[in-house]
Amino acid sequence: MRPIFPSLLAGALACAAICATLPATAAAEPLTPISFQAALAAAKDYAADRTLVFYCLRRNAEMLPFTYMIVHFELQDALVKLKGAGSNAQQNAQLAQAVLGNVRFFPTATDEPRLEADCKARDVEQNYYRFQGSFSVPLALRPPFKELTP
Repeated sequence: MRPIFPSLLAGALACAAICATLPATAAAEPLTPISFQAALAAAKDYAADRTLVFYCLRRNAEMLPFTYMIVHFELQDALVKLKGAGSNAQQNAQLAQAVLGNVRFFPTATDEPRLEADCKARDVEQNYYRFQGSFSVPLALRPPFKELTP
């Protein structure tokens, strides 16, 4: 039977040599007051985009069960990134409030001319399903969250 230690040692040295040549992964950017304010602004933009999508798709009965879930999961993903950058509980709450306090949901019978015009002008329904336009981008993939690592 061959000794196993020399094989393990050779494997470990090979792995160390390979790992030394790989580029280092970028460290998470620390959260600063400026980047946190940018995150809150992105959250409000996200909420406005989601509000428009939810208005434009309000009569789509198949979409209704997913609207709340979309906001929940996308907010959770953004919070994971924010926490990874060193946020505290108050900042996490502010982010959640920026999203949840500004996303609006609409009954099917609602008609708002301004939003109706936006739906048509931006072709929201088609572009949403094709993943085009800002309203298709999850919060965690928008700047500054995109640059944060969990």
